[in-house]
Amino acid sequence: MSRIIVAGAGHGGLTAAYHLAKNGFDVTVIEKRKRADLGHDWHDWMTYDAFDKADLPRPDEDIVYETEPQSFRNPSGSVNIQVPRDDISIVMDRKELINYLVELAEKAGARLQFETKIIAPYTEGNTVKGIIIRKPRSVKILEADLVIDSAGMYSPIRSKLPALFNIDNTIDKRSIFHVYRAYFENTTGEVNDPPYTINMFHMYRPGLDWTITTKDYVDVLLGKFSQAGELTQEEIDAAIAAFREDYPFTGEKIVRGGVKADIPISRMLALIVANGYAAIGDAAGMTVPLNGSGIVLSMEAGKILADTVLGADGDYSVNKLWNYEYEYYQQYGKDLVVIDIIKTVFTYVGGDVVDYIFEKGIMNAEMLGIASGNPVKLTPDYVLNAIKSSPPLLKYVPAVAKCAKTAPLVSAVSTKMPKEYDEKKVARWIKAYKAL
Repeated sequence: MSRIIVAGAGHGGLTAAYHLAKNGFDVTVIEKRKRADLGHDWHDWMTYDAFDKADLPRPDEDIVYETEPQSFRNPSGSVNIQVPRDDISIVMDRKELINYLVELAEKAGARLQFETKIIAPYTEGNTVKGIIIRKPRSVKILEADLVIDSAGMYSPIRSKLPALFNIDNTIDKRSIFHVYRAYFENTTGEVNDPPYTINMFHMYRPGLDWTITTKDYVDVLLGKFSQAGELTQEEIDAAIAAFREDYPFTGEKIVRGGVKADIPISRMLALIVANGYAAIGDAAGMTVPLNGSGIVLSMEAGKILADTVLGADGDYSVNKLWNYEYEYYQQYGKDLVVIDIIKTVFTYVGGDVVDYIFEKGIMNAEMLGIASGNPVKLTPDYVLNAIKSSPPLLKYVPAVAKCAKTAPLVSAVSTKMPKEYDEKKVARWIKAYKAL
């Protein structure tokens, strides 16, 4: 039976590992962290049907929580837009979710190897043949018939693939979000109304911050677009001080989190497969570009990838693996390109423009609902009209003008994606996709 290496214990990689091991494949998951260190020390929003679509057993109800409606606020605080959560939305602790997926993969027969650093792909010609790992005082090659790259947006595999693979080695700065997240003790048990507020360009910093108040803690996230620079300690301190003025019950004690992280806010990379290689999750740019949410997309991609591998009959060439990229893009990826264009506009404008588009109603509950995890309903024409109806955006030509020009082309480019792999046709599609 084929040997499969899953590089990194990500949500999509573990989902694929579960399905492949269950079907008799020799699956090994290689992870650099300790098992106890898996998962961010915070919660995330998802849906029960994500487990159904990924063909995974639903977790026990005792490890899920109810969601809260969201309110979006513009930089000046003059407008608040309420966005209700979908009825099927749930909240899960990241650590509990990742441990749940690890246990599923192990019970299915996958082996998990922790505290093992991956340093590079092992390639021969135009084929990935395995990975190179580092253990104490040794470097070793692990060979495989297929490598599933679930090692995150800074993947040491994707980032070191030779140029001949035509896979992007890096993520563009406009698709990276610097965040700080901490859960502060709630000193009085008071809960704000609404309890979940997202502040766009808070204190006029390019990005977004949020506060979620519960009787036990105040969940604070601070985010900044990467192209605007690092999120500094001074900015963190200033934002938290401002929140304490709004929510005096926010204590000094950090009960969870308190760490910085980078998250991708990207559309799917143009090419995520090669001979003997398939990227998934953050390594493939599988996120909702407005908020960086990628757990659900990654899990669903894991099922698509596993189905592709099961149908490949031992042939893990790019010709066969292309089906995985095609199916993921058509089912999920194409709808997120429009969202990526909206995100790109935000990375060029200032807080004054964000105030304008909130106050004029250009930014509405439907658009913001996508950032809340609600289904994508926006069309390219909607985005184009929204951009054209905001005169301040004209100041940012040609960057914003390019977004307005490319939005109507999304549907045509998606339609022209070749269903079967053909090197020349795929190359033409990639060129058109990258131009969006």
